[in-house]
Amino acid sequence: MKAVVHELVEDNFTTRDVPDFGLPETDYGRALDNMVQANVDVIVHTSRGDVLLGYRKDMPLRDMFWVFGGRMKLGETLIDTAVRGLSREVGLAVDRDRLVVDNVYNVMWGTRTAPPEEHGFQTLLTLMKYECSDSEASSLSAADHTHAWIRWYSPAELRDFCASGSEQLHPFLPIVLKNAGLVPAA
Repeated sequence: MKAVVHELVEDNFTTRDVPDFGLPETDYGRALDNMVQANVDVIVHTSRGDVLLGYRKDMPLRDMFWVFGGRMKLGETLIDTAVRGLSREVGLAVDRDRLVVDNVYNVMWGTRTAPPEEHGFQTLLTLMKYECSDSEASSLSAADHTHAWIRWYSPAELRDFCASGSEQLHPFLPIVLKNAGLVPAA
C-alpha cells in the first residue's frame, strides 16, 4: 500500500532560508530553525468510535485539544515512540500489536516553545491509531504535564465538536480525525 503524505501549513508559518543542520545540542531553539522533527502521535479510540482527546498545556497546541505522542528519540522505532508517548501521557500499557500506522503528515507549525517562538517549526508526523479495550479505556487519565485533562468523545459529540469551529480545536485535528475515518458524516 502506498503511503499518503498530507502537507499541512498554518497561515502564520513563515518560510525562510536555513543553513544545513549541524548545531550544538544545547541550542534547541536554533536546532528547530534547522531541522525537521520526527513525531509520532496516536489517536486512541474504541471499537464504538469513541475518541480520546487531551486538552493541551504545552505548545504548539496550548489550550487546544489534540491526540497523544511526541518527538522520536534517537534509535526509537515508530512503535517505540508511540508506546512511550501513550505511557507517559495517559498511563496506557500498550499492546504493540494493536498500534496501526494511519497517515503521514508534513506539518509546519506557526509557533513553538523554544525562542524565538514566532519562528515555528516543522515536523514529519506519523499518525497512528490504537483501539482500546473497554477496560483500558476506563483506566486512562492525564498522567503527566502535557495535558490539563483528557476526555472521551462519542462519534456524535466528535462530529458536532469538529463541525463547531471551536477555537479549542486546532484546525488540523478535524483533518487528521477525518483522514483516520473517525469523524462520522453529518
